[in-house]
Amino acid sequence: MSTTTLTDIEPTKKVSWHHGNLREEMLQRGLALLELRGAADLSLREVARLAGVSQTAPTHHFGDKEGLLAALATEGFHALMSERLSALKDGMTKERRLRVVMRVYVDFALKRPELFHLMFGPRIPDKRKYLPLMEASAGSFQFVSNTIAEFMADHSEDGRPPRFSAIAVWSGMHGLATLLADRDSGLCQVPDEMIEDVCTGVINLLLGGLKSPHVEAGAAPATRSSSRSKK
Repeated sequence: MSTTTLTDIEPTKKVSWHHGNLREEMLQRGLALLELRGAADLSLREVARLAGVSQTAPTHHFGDKEGLLAALATEGFHALMSERLSALKDGMTKERRLRVVMRVYVDFALKRPELFHLMFGPRIPDKRKYLPLMEASAGSFQFVSNTIAEFMADHSEDGRPPRFSAIAVWSGMHGLATLLADRDSGLCQVPDEMIEDVCTGVINLLLGGLKSPHVEAGAAPATRSSSRSKK
């Protein structure tokens, strides 16, 4: 969890904004407040105060609070992509690249839980209203799908599209990331000292499933009617 306090977010001195950076300034102030207070308690007025501008300035750029939250969520997807690209190095194998992409997703949720929940949670009920957010989200998913497709080119070809495998991998990593990001709630059963092993284990499990996608189904249990018919 972030250790940022309100006193750490120094208000910007009031200046005449003519250089085009006001929106970025308010986004950065909003991200800091989001980490500190969460989406529910974030206010346009506080963002304006910390950015050193009038209370109407955020409305001009974002419309309302939900518009600001959508912009912050969009920034979150950009930040996630940036962290993925920074973690990938030349010479990595396809499997190593996929492992890094998967792990960065969980690490991002651990470092920025409030932003992570805003990006994927219900705080913005209809994300389709915000095209930049939808584009950033789709780009993030496509990046995962492309990385999986590269990995699968050297493994099993079962005819399934990369999107299918991407959904399976994303589901597993998102579930783990959500659980770990909620550690402070007391419901997560993964203590801090086990996070590394659990992340590695889940990634191994998911990649093993990608390599060997065919699992024979066991015999279906007898129904009551079929059981009675044999008597």
